Amino acid sequence: MVMEALKQAAADARELWRRLRERKEVQRALKVIQYALLACIVGYLVLKLSRVGWLDVLGSLPESLWFYFFFLLRFLALPVSEIALYEIIWSLPLMRHFFVFIRKRVYNFAVMGYSGEAFLTLWARRRLHLPQKTILVGVKDNNLLSAFASNAATVILVAILAATGGLQAGLDAFPGAGWLFTLAFLSSGVLSALVLIFRDKLMALPKGVMPKLISVHGGRQALIILLHAAMYAAALPGAPVMAWMTFIAMQLVLSRIPFLPNQDIVYLGAALSLSAIVGAPAAAVAGMLVAEAGLSQAFNMAMFMATAHLARTEYKRSPA
Repeated sequence: MVMEALKQAAADARELWRRLRERKEVQRALKVIQYALLACIVGYLVLKLSRVGWLDVLGSLPESLWFYFFFLLRFLALPVSEIALYEIIWSLPLMRHFFVFIRKRVYNFAVMGYSGEAFLTLWARRRLHLPQKTILVGVKDNNLLSAFASNAATVILVAILAATGGLQAGLDAFPGAGWLFTLAFLSSGVLSALVLIFRDKLMALPKGVMPKLISVHGGRQALIILLHAAMYAAALPGAPVMAWMTFIAMQLVLSRIPFLPNQDIVYLGAALSLSAIVGAPAAAVAGMLVAEAGLSQAFNMAMFMATAHLARTEYKRSPA
């Protein structure tokens, strides 16, 4: 009875949200809130970087080529792994559609969280010979498992930092960080547990598919964390490893916030507040973070433009 009541309450909430989202005034209000939040973050960034000194920041951009190499690998880790994931889910070869998964990443990171899933669903309905239900279920279930892996990584990393005494720096980074970390930790733990407990009711994947997907998601999450830490270590090799783990934990915590506009810029603003724990000049840390954010924005723009051209040629071909 309790489960039925919860399912009905969730269905009612989804229907209410759907109706609200369809109203033009609600859509306008949401856009205003997103742009206002982004404007506040950009203003905060300008203030922080001005205090460090713009010339000092620009003069402290990472010189190590390994920094840029690890950035490229981290950028590609998500689309490459998602090709493998959706090949398992849909039993189709998808490597020739690599640009679709690049564009999906751009939408999620540069536009708004989960907009990439909407793009992939629309593309798959147009291009793949699959029933609509198969497409929707595949995207939904894969997204649930992706969130499970990210939530689990957040819980594990925050727990490690708390056990080693490295979490305090993140809590002191900016006002409200303690609440943010606590909420992310608790919500991630609860959501991970719910996915495990109610996996048979939440997902409709064929038998034997879920373990394969979880292994890919888990491996990707570990790889991205290692590449992220290696990228920072290449830029500032003298800094303690736990400092970089704090930075990465902050990024994971922020990624748990749904519909966050432009995650890269938001993370830059939060990470600048952690520069004191690195043990390096503030300008050097700011230069590294600005280079990372600048590369992210440049890659997102370049990949969006490149995939727009490929998308036009792709739609002229016969369906996969």
